[in-house]
Amino acid sequence: MPQYEMVYIIRPDLEPDAVQGVVDRIGHRVTEQGGSVDFVEVWGKRRMAFPLRKFREGIYVLSRFTLDSTRLPELKRLTRIMDELMRALIVVAEGPLPAPKVAVERPAEPAREVPEPRAAEGGAEEAAAAAPAAVDAE
Repeated sequence: MPQYEMVYIIRPDLEPDAVQGVVDRIGHRVTEQGGSVDFVEVWGKRRMAFPLRKFREGIYVLSRFTLDSTRLPELKRLTRIMDELMRALIVVAEGPLPAPKVAVERPAEPAREVPEPRAAEGGAEEAAAAAPAAVDAE
């Protein structure tokens, strides 16, 4: 059976529990159709380029699953009628499974001291010396 990747956008006004429920329900629909979910990664809330259903943001989810190609149209139909989904795209997966991303913690940087500007004792004279001299052509 071929592997597929599906990226879908969930409405941003849902609670985190409801978002997880939508992800679980889509995984359940895949298994109902005789497939198996291999990988799920919630990318989180992101701003979209244009509004969808009057929302400027959406919660993006990547899912990779194995499913018989004859069952794919039924899965598409089932995802289209879900009110929580704003958009979904299913493509044939290529390559190995992606590795789950782990949040990398950066070490705390020490506070930098900002040097105070020095008062120039002969500020005007130094500026005049540094400026190029004007040349008269006459």
